[in-house]
Order: sequence, then C-alpha cells, then structure tokens
Amino acid sequence: MADNKELKSCNNRQKPKQWQPRSRALSFCALLLCTLLFAFFCSEAFANQISDNKNQLKDIQQDIADKEKSVKLQQKQRTELLGQLKEQENTISDVGRSLHNTQNHLNKLGSEISSLTENISDLKVQQKKQRELLARQLDAAFRQGNHQGLELLFNGPEKQRKERILAYYSYLNQARQETITELQETTDKLNQQKKLQQEKQNEQQTLMSSQKQQKQKMEVARNARQKTLTTLESSLKKDQQSLAELRQNEISLRNKIAKAEQEAKARAEREAREAARVRAQVAAKQKQAQKQGSSYKPTEDERALMARTGGLGRPAGQAIWPVRGRVIHNFGEAIQGELRWKGIVISAAEGTEVKAISDGRVLLADWLQGYGLVVVIEHGKGDMSLYGYNQSALVSVGQQVRAGQPIALVGNSGGQQQPSLYFEIRRQGRAVNPLPWLGR
Repeated sequence: MADNKELKSCNNRQKPKQWQPRSRALSFCALLLCTLLFAFFCSEAFANQISDNKNQLKDIQQDIADKEKSVKLQQKQRTELLGQLKEQENTISDVGRSLHNTQNHLNKLGSEISSLTENISDLKVQQKKQRELLARQLDAAFRQGNHQGLELLFNGPEKQRKERILAYYSYLNQARQETITELQETTDKLNQQKKLQQEKQNEQQTLMSSQKQQKQKMEVARNARQKTLTTLESSLKKDQQSLAELRQNEISLRNKIAKAEQEAKARAEREAREAARVRAQVAAKQKQAQKQGSSYKPTEDERALMARTGGLGRPAGQAIWPVRGRVIHNFGEAIQGELRWKGIVISAAEGTEVKAISDGRVLLADWLQGYGLVVVIEHGKGDMSLYGYNQSALVSVGQQVRAGQPIALVGNSGGQQQPSLYFEIRRQGRAVNPLPWLGR
C-alpha cells in the first residue's frame, strides 16, 4: 500500500512537467501570430501614410507650379502694362508739345491781328481826312469860276493875269493830284491790311480747330493712361513688390545716364579742350586790354562755350528754379523702407514750362519707368541737372540750351497721380541736395 501511494504521488508530481513544453509552444505561436498580425497592419498603415505623403508632395509641387505660372503671367502682364503706359504717355507728350506750339502760334497770331486792326483803324481815319480834303479842293475848284474875289486877284495887264491864272490852276491841280495819289495809296494799304487780317483770322480759325482736336486726343490718351495705372496699382499690392520696383527704377536711371554719358564722352572731351583754349585766349585778351586801359568782353559764342562746360560751381543760390511751386518732397526724405528721395518734387500746374537752371547741353530726353519723360542736361565738369515727370520735352539730345530756356512741360508721367516736377542735381554721378543752388 505504501508503495502504491508513493507511485501515485510520483505520478502526480511528474504530470505537470509533461504539459509545460506544449503550453510554451502554444504561447509562442500565439505571440508569433499576434506579431505577424501587428506587423501586417502596421505595414499597411505605413504604406498608406507613404501614399498620403506622396499625394501631399504632389499637391504641393502642383501648387508651386501654379503659383510660379501665375507669377510669370503677372510679370508678363506688368511688362505689357508698363509698355502701354510708356506708349500712352509718349502720345500725351507729343500732343502736349503740339498744343504748346499751337498755343504759341495762336498768341503770335492774336498779336499780329491786333496790330493789323490798329493799322486798319488808323488808315481809315487817314483815308477819311484825305477824302474830306479832296472834297474841299474839288468844291473850291468848282466855285472858283464864279467867285468875285478872283476877278480882283487876276486884275491887271492881260499877260500877267494869264500867268497868275495858269499858276493858280497849276497849284490847285497839283494839290488835288497829290491828295488823290495819297488817298489811292492809303486805300491800297488799307485793302492789303484787310486782306492780311482776313488771312490771319482764317489761319487762327484753322489752328483753333486743330487745337480742339488735339485736346480731344489728349483726353482719350489720359483716360487710357488712367485705366492702365489702375490696373498697375492693383498688381502692386505688396510693399515689397513696390520697393523692388523703386530700386529697379533707380538702377535703370543710372544705367541710362551712364550710357548717354558714354555716347557723349567724345564730344564732351572735345568741348572741354576747346573751352580751355578759349578761356586762355579770353584771359590773354583781357590782360592785353587792361594794359591798354580798356576791357575785353567775350563774344556770345565764347561765353556760351565757357558757360555750358564750366559746371554749376559751388552752391550759392545762383541758379534759377526750374519751375515755381510748392516743394512736396525734399531731398533725403524717406520714400519707403531705406529708400530716400535723391531730388526734390515741386508741385506745379500741368503744361507749365520747365526751364533749364543753367547753360548746358541736352544729354538725355527719354521715357524711363518710374520717372516718366526725363530731360537731363550736362553742364560740364561732371555736373548735370535732371527733370522728370514731364508731359512733353521741348528739346532734343545734343541741343545747346541757355539758362531760363523752356526745355519741357510739367506733367504726371511715370505713373504719378498729380502734376509735378522731379528735379535732381548730380555731381560726378552722385545725387546731391539741389536746394542750395536754387535762388530765392
């Protein structure tokens, strides 16, 4: 019995050891299955995530491509709009110059017509007096045959009486003939003056009709320009874009002036040498004249050459103002960001004449983005003056100009909102404050 109990007890202790490996295998299989299932689901989720990322990247790339296309299209449109603006403002420039010339011609015709009217009035008075004189002479001749006083005048010997009668009639005839001749001459002059007056009045009417058409053309060009400006402004919504535009305008202006200077370099050097020679000659002549107790005054050609090549000199308020008006922007004022005005802006009525501040030669007369129609005058020794925003230029490149000579008309070209003049003085290529040069 004791042996049987030990055997059962032994069997009972060994039985769990027989089931343990099987349980571990089952657990491992279950774990492996879970791992495989987890890996499967994880790999599928990862694959889905990769697919989503690829789709997002594709969308972003497409968005970038669309925006780049939009930017290029906008740049193209801006380039086209700036081209339109340049063309429209050039049209306004041509019409403005034509209107200015027409108005000057009309003013001249008005003066001529007024003078002719005065001449005609004087000739009519003269003609009336001559007619009255002739009428009195004819009446006297008619009456003299029956005038009793003549008998006393012609009394005396027969021969003397005949001589006196012949002399008297000869005097009367000569006086009448002179009066008739003068009257005929006055009448001819009067008719000529009336004919000339009519021709001038007809020319005046033709010019006035032409002026009306020019004004209509100007209005059409202005309306088209305003539409272009509105579209341009809507495309410049961001300050950074505007800032970049201003920088580019300044670079374009410098490059344009540099190119014009390079083209005119040979002529400028030739004129500088000639001016130096003339100055030496004038100095010698003045010295010689001083020794002789007299003085030498340079000729107009000598003075003009020395003046236009002698530079602007030190700033001492010696130059005239290019146009009179209120200064709305001063040199050095901030425009936007770090950009500052390199000249001054003077408010003035559209069409006002812009005048050269000193003698010189026209270096540039062209339309530039941001500055509109620009006229640049070189004064020698690296000095130049710049006049922008003009409606029209009245001078051409290479032309000599005198101080105070009209060179342009005030406008608002370059996309400006109000008529004004942009004015700069540059010394050795660097913009300097122009106010010290300008008189009060």
